[in-house]
Amino acid sequence: MSNREVTFTMAQVQRYETIQAAIEQRMTAGEAAQGLGLSRRQVERLKAKVRDQGETGVLHGNAGRTPWNRKPDDLKQKVLALATGEYAAYNFSHLADTLSSDHKIRLCDETLRGWLRPLGHGRPPRRAKAHRLRRRRKDHEGEWLFLDGSPHPWFGPEHDPVCLLLATDDATGKPLWGKFQPHEDRDGCFEVCYHVFLTFGLNGLWYLDRAGHFVTTRHGGLHVAQRLQQDDTPFQQAMQRLAVGVQFAHSPQARGRGERINGSFQGRLVAELMHEGITDCPTATRYLNRTFIPRYAKRFGRTPADPKHAWRPVPDGLDLRTVLCVRHQRTVANDNTISLDGVAYQLLPSAGRNHLAHAVVEVQQWFDQSVHCVHPRYGEVRLKGIL
Repeated sequence: MSNREVTFTMAQVQRYETIQAAIEQRMTAGEAAQGLGLSRRQVERLKAKVRDQGETGVLHGNAGRTPWNRKPDDLKQKVLALATGEYAAYNFSHLADTLSSDHKIRLCDETLRGWLRPLGHGRPPRRAKAHRLRRRRKDHEGEWLFLDGSPHPWFGPEHDPVCLLLATDDATGKPLWGKFQPHEDRDGCFEVCYHVFLTFGLNGLWYLDRAGHFVTTRHGGLHVAQRLQQDDTPFQQAMQRLAVGVQFAHSPQARGRGERINGSFQGRLVAELMHEGITDCPTATRYLNRTFIPRYAKRFGRTPADPKHAWRPVPDGLDLRTVLCVRHQRTVANDNTISLDGVAYQLLPSAGRNHLAHAVVEVQQWFDQSVHCVHPRYGEVRLKGIL
């Protein structure tokens, strides 16, 4: 093994930790490949190199070596002196031509840019504006849905802002169901999904922003082993169980139609709520879904390109609240209690079993703030909070 000194980047440290985890069978080669964006064959080669060379096995073979095309330091200093002095007004291409013809120094434009840009020489390159094309609407109703929160003084300028959570269909432009609440949160989004699914069925995909209740923003540090991927949020887990896709946009502009309907609501809905004298979230939610949305959808909704819709029926017997929730695993204590978020709950006797001590149960936090306990064999177990 070479004795040349090398410096590890964060990505290389994480790659080593991932390969080491695969060697120690803390993750499979397939999981390591997915986490590193490599093929299984590449992971197997890296495992063999790490076993033989240790941590340097993740490095490229040329790491730590002087590049064959590196220019001498004295030549670089001479060029910098000329470029910042006698030829300070020359652009990079002009400078390269002059160095070649007058000083017999042959350098390409990019080498000069790399040397001189850090010194402030030359204008920064202009960033070409991306050519944007309007995205065509989806063909089928229920194929793509937007779910977004819009903070705004919905009850009038003299009232504090509240948040409107609204689900909208991309193909028709119709709002589907909405809810007013003080702030955007996970449980509110679950409730909107619940009513959309009950009314219309399961959609094909949600197109969402990168809010924390939709996608996690946690990143592992160097002090922990590299994970396959970031942990899924309860929202992602719920959609996976229902086979509903989730896609995240990186800017509000990417979800322009969802943003525009919120702007349209801010013009019309505020006026109607003020006219009706509505100043609280529950009453506004009822008015929104019973009166405003049907009228708005009839006025501004459009016919989809394909009359066949993409809605899927909710499976028979499935209580959506048991999916649109946060799930925890708990082991029942000797006194038939469990704890969640600092609150103790007493499990009550069930018909199938007098006690559940040491059993592993699932605790569900529904979007209506209720807590439910489910045993894998006996089903839901009644419980009550203990003061």
